Amino acid sequence: QRRGDAGNYKNSALSNLNPAPEAFRPPDMADTENPVIDSVYLQSQSDYHYTMGESYSLEGNSEKAIEEFKLTLIYDPNSVMVRLRLSVEYVRQGLLSEAIEQAELAVKMDPKSSEGRLLLGGLYSSLKMYEVALKQYETILEFEPKNEEARIYIGAILAEQKKFEESIKMFEELAKISDREKKFQAYYYIGRIRAEQGGKENQAAAEQAFSKALSLNPKDAESVLALAKLYEIQEQNKKLLRLLESFQERFGPHPRVAQQLSNIYLENDNYKAAVKQLEYMEGFEPDDLSVKFRLGLLYVEMKEYEPAIEKFEKLLELEPDSDRTRFYLGAVYEELKRFDQAVYNFQKIPASSSFFVDANIHSAYLLKLQSKFEESIAVMESAISQRDDVPQFYAFYASLLDDKKAYSKAVTMLTGAVKKFPTHTQLLFFLGSMHDRLGNYAETVSSMKKVIEIDSNHVQALNYLAYTYAERNVNLVEAEKLARKALEFQPKDGYILDTIGWVLFKQNRVAEAIPYLEAAYRVKSTESIIAEHLGDAYYRYELVDKARKMYLKAVDIETDSSKIKQIQEKIVAIDQQMEESKTRTPASSPSSKKPKK
Repeated sequence: QRRGDAGNYKNSALSNLNPAPEAFRPPDMADTENPVIDSVYLQSQSDYHYTMGESYSLEGNSEKAIEEFKLTLIYDPNSVMVRLRLSVEYVRQGLLSEAIEQAELAVKMDPKSSEGRLLLGGLYSSLKMYEVALKQYETILEFEPKNEEARIYIGAILAEQKKFEESIKMFEELAKISDREKKFQAYYYIGRIRAEQGGKENQAAAEQAFSKALSLNPKDAESVLALAKLYEIQEQNKKLLRLLESFQERFGPHPRVAQQLSNIYLENDNYKAAVKQLEYMEGFEPDDLSVKFRLGLLYVEMKEYEPAIEKFEKLLELEPDSDRTRFYLGAVYEELKRFDQAVYNFQKIPASSSFFVDANIHSAYLLKLQSKFEESIAVMESAISQRDDVPQFYAFYASLLDDKKAYSKAVTMLTGAVKKFPTHTQLLFFLGSMHDRLGNYAETVSSMKKVIEIDSNHVQALNYLAYTYAERNVNLVEAEKLARKALEFQPKDGYILDTIGWVLFKQNRVAEAIPYLEAAYRVKSTESIIAEHLGDAYYRYELVDKARKMYLKAVDIETDSSKIKQIQEKIVAIDQQMEESKTRTPASSPSSKKPKK
C-alpha cells in the first residue's frame, strides 16, 4: 500500500474504529430517515450510568464514579442531582476546583436547591472563603427561613471569625425554632463557643449550655466529651470522672469516652479499670494495634504475664516486623524466667531498631545466667559485628571475657575499643582492670588515671587506684585521698570502706583501720578478702582470737583453692603461736612465727 491510500479502505474492517462484533453494537439512536431523539433511550442510558456511578461510589472508587456521573450528564445534562453527586466525588478526590464548578452549575440551574447551596457553602468554607459561604447559607434562609442546617453553618462561620456574640445569637434563634433534636445541638454549639472564649464567666455559661444539651439528649457523646474537656481545664477531676463514668454506665460503651476514662485511670494507677476501658476500645477498633499494645503493657504492669504474652503474640501475628512488640514479649518471658523464649525474641530484633542494644545485652546476660558463656560471647561478637558504634557492647563483652579468665583477649579487644571511644570512662576502667588481672601494674595505673582525668568523680576508678597503690605499698598518702574522695560519694560502700581500712593498715595506723574494716565487713560479710583484711588488722593489733575467727570466716567464704591455702597458713601460724605461748617460760622470749600479711 502506498502513502495516501488509506482513504481507499475507510469502509473496510481495517479502518473500523469500533471493532466489536456486530451483536455488541449499541442500538441506533435515531431513525436516519426520520431523525428524532429517543427519550426512552436517553432515560435508560442516564439511569444506567447513574446507577453505576452510585455503585462505584459505595465501593469507594471515586474515579470510576466520576466517569459514570459524567456519562450520565451526556444523556441528562440538566440534572441538578447528578451535578451535586459529581461535586461530592470530586471532593473525595481532593479536586476542589472541579467540585465547586459542578456545585455552582447545580445552584445556577436550581437557585432554590438548599442541598446545592449547603454543599457549595461547605466548599467555600473549606477554602476559608467565609463571606461567599455565608451568602449561600443566608440565601437558603430567604426561601427556607426555618432551615436548621443553614443556621448551624452560619453560626459556625461566625464563631470561626471570632464574632462570638453574633454566633451565639444565631444558635439561640435556632434553639427557639427547632425541635428537640436540633435544639440540643444549638446548646452544644453555644457551649463550645463559650468554652473557647475562656474565663470563669464564659466557662460557667459553657457548663450551663452543655448541661442543657445533655438534658435534651443525654445520649449525646459529643456534649459529654465537650463538658469533660471543660472540667479538665478547670481541674474539676471529681466532676470529670463522675460525668464520664455515669455516661459510660448508662449509655456506653463509647470508644472516645473509654479512651478518656482509660487515661484518667492510668494517671491514678487504677490499672484494672483502665484495662476494662481499653478492652471496650479494642472491641470497637479490632485493627487498632496501639490499643492492643497498651493492653499488653498494662497486663505487664499488673504482673498478669500470660494475658500480656497472648496480646503481644497476637500483635506479632498482625505485625510480624514490630521490634517494639518483640522486645516487650522477650521482656515478659525474661520476667517469667523462660529464658530461651526471651532470647529467641530478643535475637529477632534487627540492628536498625532502637531496641537492638538492649535486646542483645539482655540476650547475653540471660545466656550468662545459664552458664552458656560461649553462646553469650557469640551474641556479643555478633552484635559488635552489626553495630560497632555501641560502647556498651564492648563493656559487656569484656565482663564475659573476665568471667572466662580470657584476660589477654579482653585487653586486645578493649584496646581497640578505647581507640574508638577514647573518652569512654567505663571502657578505660575495664581496660585497667584487665591489665591488673595480667599483673600489668603500670598499664593499670595509667588507665585508671585517664578515667579520673576525664571524670574526677568516677568512684570505681578512685577506689581501684587507691587499692592498687595499697597492695603495692606505694603512694599511700595519695591512696588515702583517693579512697576518702570515693567514700564521700558512696559512704556505705563496703569495698570503699575496705580500701580506706587497708590503706590505713599499710601505713601502720591499725587502730584507725579497724573501724573501717569492721564497717566494710558488716556491709560485705560475704567477701573473703574483706574478712581476711579485718583478720590481719586484728592480728596486728594483737587481738589474736578475733583474728583467728575472722580467718576462719574468710576460709568458709573463699572459693579459690590457692587463696584458701594462704589463709589456712595464717590460721596454722596463730595456732602454733598460741601453743608455744602455753609452754614458754617467763624468762624466755623466742620469736614466734607470725602469719604472713
